[in-house]
Amino acid sequence: METRESIFKRRSIRRFTDQRIPEEVLESILKAGFNAPSAHRLHPLDYIIITEKDRLNGLADRLTYGRPLREAQSAICVVGDHDKQELFDFLSQDAAASMQNMALMATDLGCASVWIGVSQSYPNISDLESFLELPKNFKCLSILALGYAAVNKEPNDRYDVHKIHNERWSK
Repeated sequence: METRESIFKRRSIRRFTDQRIPEEVLESILKAGFNAPSAHRLHPLDYIIITEKDRLNGLADRLTYGRPLREAQSAICVVGDHDKQELFDFLSQDAAASMQNMALMATDLGCASVWIGVSQSYPNISDLESFLELPKNFKCLSILALGYAAVNKEPNDRYDVHKIHNERWSK
């Protein structure tokens, strides 16, 4: 699949079949995440792969929008080392770039995914990070729920010429 096709075909899928994702597919998705740009080339991200059903359900229990994890076959938690990248804004931007790469690679490989945002202001964030057994300096930044789609969504083109401004803001 070409990059353009993956970009437009990628959709947030929250319903998955029970088909397992092969390890080599997960590895390809992770490699895409590792190859995302990183502020100051610090590459402060690590990844936790979860495939056990009870762990996926436990993760879902700790997230405001974690329901898709109950049907997912895998999840990739993107965690950032706050000691390596002290600027949290850059840490979260690195995670976002990595997530986008992984979501596009998943689409390219025939998998479905949904990006589950994690906010450090969630009241249960410490419970989530404890569940993941993160060291103190690591923060959970986002989670990618993965599987094979149980629903079909058509490609979507959200291009809006009215949101494009040349040289400066104008209406």
